[in-house]
Amino acid sequence: MAAMGSLPPASIHGTWSENVEIWSVDDDTLMDLTSVTEITLKLRDPVSRIDELTLTMTGGDIIIPSTGIIQWRVEVGTMGVLVPKLYEVILLLADATDTVPVILGTVSIVE
Repeated sequence: MAAMGSLPPASIHGTWSENVEIWSVDDDTLMDLTSVTEITLKLRDPVSRIDELTLTMTGGDIIIPSTGIIQWRVEVGTMGVLVPKLYEVILLLADATDTVPVILGTVSIVE
């Protein structure tokens, strides 16, 4: 498991698009994600522990545009229903046998 820290703030009034690089701790290169069958991103309220937003690769919200790069996009209509505050970010990578948390951090959703 790797920890990232925080992501740049995103607004409830705009589309949220983000690219994240996933690096291998073994050889310090961008990780080969070809065996990944699902990627899930969750924004969790740190107080209630409820997932306020869930994005998935199979749902079309997350793509792998190139080696080691994960990209997601949340349209303004979906962003507009979030309450502005600090959320925990949980990114899960799944293959045929395991689900691994790759990024645990925070993102500030602002007005």
